Amino acid sequence: MSAPDPWEQISERKKKEQQARIPEEWKVAVPADLSRPLDLFKDKSILSGEELQWTDPSNDALTTLAFVSSGSVTAEQLITAFCKRAAIAHAATNCLTEITFDAAIQRAKTLDEHFRNTGKVVGPLHGLPISVKDHMNVEGVDSSMGFSSLCFDPAKQNGKLVQVLVDQGAVVIAKTNIPQTAFTADSDNLVFGRTLNPYNSKFGASGSSGGEGALIAMGGSLLGLASDGSGSIRMPSAANGVVGYKPSGYRLPSDGRPVFDYGMMGIVGMGPVGVFGFMGRSIRDIRAFAKLVCEQRIWDTDPFLYPSPWIGIDTPRPRIGVWTVNTPNSYIHLHPPVKRGFLVAQDRLRHAGYELVEFQNPDISSIWEFQRDWLGIQGLSTLRKFLGNEPLTNIAAKTNILKYEQPTTLTVKYLHEMNMKLAGLVMAMTSAWSASGKPLDALLWVNSPHTAMPWDTWMDTTCTAVFNCIDWPAVALPLGIMSDMKIDVKEDFVPWNEMDAQIQSIYDAESFDGLPLAVQLIGRRFEDEKLLGIAEQVHPILLGQ
Repeated sequence: MSAPDPWEQISERKKKEQQARIPEEWKVAVPADLSRPLDLFKDKSILSGEELQWTDPSNDALTTLAFVSSGSVTAEQLITAFCKRAAIAHAATNCLTEITFDAAIQRAKTLDEHFRNTGKVVGPLHGLPISVKDHMNVEGVDSSMGFSSLCFDPAKQNGKLVQVLVDQGAVVIAKTNIPQTAFTADSDNLVFGRTLNPYNSKFGASGSSGGEGALIAMGGSLLGLASDGSGSIRMPSAANGVVGYKPSGYRLPSDGRPVFDYGMMGIVGMGPVGVFGFMGRSIRDIRAFAKLVCEQRIWDTDPFLYPSPWIGIDTPRPRIGVWTVNTPNSYIHLHPPVKRGFLVAQDRLRHAGYELVEFQNPDISSIWEFQRDWLGIQGLSTLRKFLGNEPLTNIAAKTNILKYEQPTTLTVKYLHEMNMKLAGLVMAMTSAWSASGKPLDALLWVNSPHTAMPWDTWMDTTCTAVFNCIDWPAVALPLGIMSDMKIDVKEDFVPWNEMDAQIQSIYDAESFDGLPLAVQLIGRRFEDEKLLGIAEQVHPILLGQ
């Protein structure tokens, strides 16, 4: 038998390290026939009654923080309960990478001591259990991005966004899984393996923030720090039935990660823009945390952020545009459950008295290819270096992320052409925003043409990537309803293109049954406060409450 490759040895070491960081009494046997990981919590012996109450996904972060600040539960009790639930979530979905339970509980004890001595919390996030996407630096643990070459090289300090939240009392309990290369929508890599969807273990958790989506859906974290360069917050939020926020560029700090695009800043003025953002249980949580970060004035020490104090904007009755889905300009037909969810969202808003306006979108059929072309000039050589001798995962090979075998020498003329394509898209979308006679307040669309997908089949990110290209903020909002095989029967249609035909061929009403449905709400560039305010206003309506 031949000796294992170095990456296989490293993967084995990392997995042993993971298991060593989980207390034996927290480890659970996952039934081999468990098809819906969320059902694991039906066993009431896994968590105590109090732990189930404290970690109940129906309680958002602000509600839970009030338990601690009132003294009804200690930070240690809360953090321990969430660490335990995160361990169970990991056993069922493989959502974690770096496990920091011991350090988290020790920090919680320190917070409790401060509370006992002063009668005050250290900050508004005192005792808040948070999780962090794997490529974001947390002091003392790896940011391996699922590459064996980056393992066992712990970060020396927290990234700025992590540090801001920690300074306000948050506690990092774990880091979460991402895909190999970080540029696919199925969170699978050769170091940690594949993250499963909490609603159906034969489906993926999407990506690239799939570990965050699965962990939050399983109730193992109250707030996830994640990133979005092509939909990597919104797609897994939708696929796992949680809330996700992609801010405008340059509003939240995005340092503190492995650099794969070294020296590539400044080649575009508008985008495509990758950002750090949040995933969580409620839009009011995310709005509050975004405001808190802005109030720290990080731009005073980070020259790459725009000075952007939080602006209170009240939009009592917003005009909401509705994306046109029945023309080839939208590129891909919606799967039946996604189409139904989109119509349900419109009906609920309309019945609540909101003005909905048809949004005649420009052609977006080349968005995903456009983004991949940008990757051809940003950092592929560094990604190949990270990859080393690792084989590609199935999804990385299928999406052809590393399609350029060697770094391509590009001309200035080519860069100019790319910039002009981008400028044309920005202008077309801006014109459509005001085409009804006056500007819209928000835009309603879907996060993808489908729900969560079977392993290694999520191939396109157009519905979300367009807003990275033009740098508009967006949120993913679950609808509280699921796909239903009795209702969402497959429809006859004529595909608009090859990708449309490929995506539609995967749908089967029975196998896609019981997956969460969601919509995407979009605002204009730098109007994040307005978007989040509207989202908080309409989300209860979208949920049918």
